[in-house]
Amino acid sequence: MKEGRTPHASDSVQSLTRGLNVLMAFNRGKSRMTLTEVAALADLSRATARRLLLTLVDLEYVGFDGKYFYLRPKLMEIGYSYLSTLSFNDIVQKHLNAIATELHESASASVLVFPDVVYVARASTNRLMTIGLSVGTKLPALYTSMGRVMLAQLPEEELDKYLSGMKLDPPTKNGIATMSEMKKELAKVRKSGFCIINEELEIGLRSIGVSIGSHVNDTYAAINISVPSSRLSMKELEERIWPILKKTAAEINQELGSVWPN
Repeated sequence: MKEGRTPHASDSVQSLTRGLNVLMAFNRGKSRMTLTEVAALADLSRATARRLLLTLVDLEYVGFDGKYFYLRPKLMEIGYSYLSTLSFNDIVQKHLNAIATELHESASASVLVFPDVVYVARASTNRLMTIGLSVGTKLPALYTSMGRVMLAQLPEEELDKYLSGMKLDPPTKNGIATMSEMKKELAKVRKSGFCIINEELEIGLRSIGVSIGSHVNDTYAAINISVPSSRLSMKELEERIWPILKKTAAEINQELGSVWPN
């Protein structure tokens, strides 16, 4: 491929695409799968899935116990390579630790991989949550505070493309259920610069998010604070937590400026 030319479908390597689809088939609910399950989720024939899985086993990215396939820790090297290029470990994590200590609440950072957000850093308190969160966790972008602030940053044409044909599936009864309501909410978030989710992802949980970074390489990122709804009201989140989160985001942006060009 000539330097500077936009890649086309004809440039792609189908086997690599299929291999990545195999890896993406694994998730929290399907951490160990048979060949048949992997083939079905990756939309591949059993023979093709088998060849790809055995290659990944040889590379030590996937393990096999004779019946089930599963991801191995070596796969994290790929994720860590990505994180190191963004300097999240050195910059974002430091600020998440500081704000979590100050507020005694959990703080997180994620990037947008539509239709999900993927957690890339987290500073957790000892407070219990039903949803187990860690680096690598995926959650639906439309029902997280970080997801909505990132989506609200997209050019409108790109956002419309993302949302086109989507069917909303609210995780709780409080979740926005129609696309017209969702678009109104995203417009509100775009205007305000922050987003508060009130028990839409999990009953008893509220969160407030704000975007960070300069969108270099089409990477959209955000940070948030999550709290039990019984402890902080919506008003307290906006009036007390939002200014602190906004200040933290500004500090992160200042430091990211050296590694994420404007």
